[in-house]
Formats: sequence, structure tokens, C-alpha cells
Amino acid sequence: MILQFNHPEPQKTKNPVWPVFIPFAGCPFKCVYCSPYAQTGQSARSPEQLARQMTAGILDRYQRTGSPISLGFFGGTFTAINDKDMHFLLKQAWILKKDGVVNHIRCSTRPDYISEKILGILGDYNLDMIELGIQSFDDKVLESSGRMYSAARAVKACHMVKEHGFELGVQLLPGLPGSEVAGFIRDVRITTDIVPNIVRIYPCLVLKGTSLAEQMNKGLYKPWSLQITTSIISEALLILWLKKIPVIRLGLTPETELNKNILAGPWHPALGAICRSAALKSYFLLRLATTCSKPTLINIPERYISDFWGHNKMNENSYSKRGITREIVRPWKEKYFRIYLS
Repeated sequence: MILQFNHPEPQKTKNPVWPVFIPFAGCPFKCVYCSPYAQTGQSARSPEQLARQMTAGILDRYQRTGSPISLGFFGGTFTAINDKDMHFLLKQAWILKKDGVVNHIRCSTRPDYISEKILGILGDYNLDMIELGIQSFDDKVLESSGRMYSAARAVKACHMVKEHGFELGVQLLPGLPGSEVAGFIRDVRITTDIVPNIVRIYPCLVLKGTSLAEQMNKGLYKPWSLQITTSIISEALLILWLKKIPVIRLGLTPETELNKNILAGPWHPALGAICRSAALKSYFLLRLATTCSKPTLINIPERYISDFWGHNKMNENSYSKRGITREIVRPWKEKYFRIYLS
């Protein structure tokens, strides 16, 4: 008997993104967890400086590679910056797209700064994707985190983005004040009902200079452990994969300033690899559980062999309980998994 299946993760479009960070720009107030400089490693710059640097960098890259790139405005509430600056930056991005050196434009913003007027402006400049910093669909968590909008407003903003023909990105932040494991899985289920084009998951970290750090020092907030976080994110990852929703980022990108400013929380430089391999293990064992037969030979696509065994061989013990040893696991060049059963 032979069991064959593909990796559950949806195929991602291979289109690198040129990030333009606008730390804290447009944000109406500071959320309890936010430290823009620590998270991006960049300080505020004028729109003119941003435009010069992004244009020069993108044109230089295009001359070297001959291939266009996606452009993203991140780090602040893009649709809340003043109209003049927003129009200026969007125009520079539109020119790069018109010239063929950029093939996709996105911005990140808050759900309460989405409106018919804003969506009309973004459409006029041929923007493709809007990523919403939802963080949670739980009113209690949103209030405790100082987000100042409701879960209903967040859901409405998601639907508005899709109804106006934009691609939708959803950013979730597990471990915020008031968060519970079951609540985060509920957030994930709501996300799958909305069906965004992409998802990012950023576990909550405690950074220097934030009000969350003050709460922690007073005993009012306790961050999630790394073990709980990796376990729950791997579960969420598999839920999203099975709904064909790509998760393009797990955890903040390692930055020198970020590393220096982390006080507590589920930080690990290999967080993404740990969660992806745990999700793959769960899926693999679920497929194997459909039969009572013993595996005699397992072919693993070469690109997934590292994820299969996991970070620091973390999956080996679970596999051994099902009779899966390294002697019967062999990488191969095919794109699917094959299990020979006795």
C-alpha cells in the first residue's frame, strides 16, 4: 500500500518586497506593545528622503537584476498620514510601477483608517494590496492593548478592502494583554472565514520603552512562553494552510536594534522554522493515522527534509513512536511525499 500527498502549505508567489518603513507615521496614538524604532531599526525620515532612497534603491536593483519588485509601505498607519505626504509617496510608487520596475504595491494600516474615500485614493494610484494590522478579533484584547477599535470594525474593514478589489493581508498578534490560547485560535478561525490573500503572525514581545514593559514590571502582564507560542502558532499555521491561505511571516525580522530592546516574550531567531516543522509533523502524522499499517519507506521532497525532522531534530521522538526512523526516510527530487506501508 502506498500513501501520497503534497505539503499542506499553499504555494507562495515568489516576489520579493522592497520595504519602505515609515515608523509611527500617521499612528493616532501609541499601542501598549509598540516601539517603532526597535521593530524596524529605522528612525523617521521625510517623504522626500523616503522617495529618493526607495527610487534609487529600486532602480539600482532593476539595473542589476532586470526583474521588477514589489514595493511596500510599512511601519506606521499609512492611510492616516497627512494627505499631501500620502499622495506624494503613492505617486512615486505609481511612477515606478508605470515604468515597469515595480510590479506590485502594498501598504499596511489600521482597520479604523479604512474608508470609502481612502480606498478610492489607493485605487487611483493602482495600489494592489492593503495589509491590516488587525492584531485580534477580540474586543477585550483590543481594549487592553489600546487599539481603540472594535472587532466588528476590524471585520468590516477586511470586507471593505476585498469588496473594492484589493488584495487583503491580515496581521495577527497573539499574546497581547488579555489574550488566551483559545481566543487566538478563534481569531484564526475568523481570519479563515474572511479569506485574506496573506497572513502575518507576530507573537507579542515586551520591548524597552513600551507601556507593556511597565505593565510587566508591575506584575500586570505576563508574556506567553516560547513553548506555548510555538505550539499554538503551529496549530494556527496548519489551520490556515488547509484553507489555502499563505502565511508569509512568523515573528519579527531579526534586527540589531530589536534584539537589544527585547525584555521578554517568545523570541527565537528560528521561530518560523520551528512552527513550520511542527505544523508539518502534525499534518504528516494525521495522514499516517488514516491507516493502521506500518511505514516501511518514506520519500520526502528534498526541500522539506529539514522541516520534516525539525529544528534541532525536535520531531524525531514523535516520529519514532510511529516507527519512523532515519533509516527508512529518504529525500527525493519529487515534489510530493510518498509512504510505503506494510
